[in-house]
Amino acid sequence: MIASLRKADILLFFSFLALAALIAVLPLMRSSGGEQKVRIISGGEITGIYPLENDIDVEVRHDGHLNIVSIKDKKVHMEYSDCKNQVCVHTGEITRTGETIVCLPNYLIVEITGSREGGDADDAVDVIVK
Repeated sequence: MIASLRKADILLFFSFLALAALIAVLPLMRSSGGEQKVRIISGGEITGIYPLENDIDVEVRHDGHLNIVSIKDKKVHMEYSDCKNQVCVHTGEITRTGETIVCLPNYLIVEITGSREGGDADDAVDVIVK
């Protein structure tokens, strides 16, 4: 009886391990579905929407300020900003739906949008905002 109990324990352990691995990988799989786009909002208005697949540098000018957003190899980063604190430049690259780069002094938001696997289901942020 102890031998069969040990086999069951081992089977249960590996079942939990497989489930944990699936839970860890699931968010990565969800964010890769659909066509992702880079949306740039300057001064509260959408100034451009670009496919994440296209390599491009976008100059954004607003109220005498300049930001350069770089899209390359399905990654987005703030190449240049004339703001004083440079937080947006030091944010680094974003690659997944829902990630953002914000330049508060220059009133600029850069975000990755796109459909996620599973359709238009509300996520926690959408539910709170609604």
